[in-house]
Amino acid sequence: IAHQAMPTSLVFCAVLLASQGVIPKPNLSKLLKKKVELQKGADEVAVIPETVMQSADVPGVTVRDEEDQTRFAIEYFASERVPAALIAGAVLGLMFAYPLQDADSPRLALMKRVYMVLTTAAFSHTMLSVFAASLAIVRLLGHAHEPIAKDPLLMMLREVPLYFLAVRTHYLTGVLTFTLALAVRMWTEYSTGHPHFARAMLCLMIGTLFFMISMYNITLIHFKSFVHLWTSYVRCIVMRVTNRNPKYGKPAGPIAFIAFAFTALALWELFFVMKFFVVDILDG
Repeated sequence: IAHQAMPTSLVFCAVLLASQGVIPKPNLSKLLKKKVELQKGADEVAVIPETVMQSADVPGVTVRDEEDQTRFAIEYFASERVPAALIAGAVLGLMFAYPLQDADSPRLALMKRVYMVLTTAAFSHTMLSVFAASLAIVRLLGHAHEPIAKDPLLMMLREVPLYFLAVRTHYLTGVLTFTLALAVRMWTEYSTGHPHFARAMLCLMIGTLFFMISMYNITLIHFKSFVHLWTSYVRCIVMRVTNRNPKYGKPAGPIAFIAFAFTALALWELFFVMKFFVVDILDG
């Protein structure tokens, strides 16, 4: 009898303490609001085509059961973060290995600057990929999402589309710009005195670059091409920044607009730098 009465006594004590303000009362309105928000999903999911989100199993090929995909999504983001960090470390050692000199010819000066732009872009893209992957893992660990889906990819596109597109886009772009930077470096180093060898190395790296893009395009599942991936990512960013009442998180503050302004300023300055050397080469 004593054991049966104990749970009742504990409940009575908890209610008494809550009424006196000793322990906080459960806020049912917040719990219900959170549940509704989880059911609504993320704002950025609007950029994902409905045909992707409602894709059915292929008869006789795939039979998928809906289950919790959180663990697989976290493993994906972790697997993308590691190689992106390794590439960023490799690029960091190459960014300052080609110093600018006043005695450089206009053509050499232009090629050096193109190389530095590509290596800096590769470093920025891979670091953004690492950063976005870390944020995605933390968000998924917070369980503020609906984990049930037929596969991890559909769950990520539905619940964390911005993080998925950021990781995927920046990682692939970082790899491509890193490869292109190596092609520019080989051409610049060996074109003087060894033109045939320089052309061979340049063609090899350019062939590798286009083959990677081709492999990506022919193995796509939910996007038409690499360009379509980028356009979807840009639309997702614009939607997230302009939405002043997001269903999760906070609206974008002035820091986001400052980042866009500095990026635009960098592109503007680079345009005039490259234009100066191109005109100098053509006049010479």
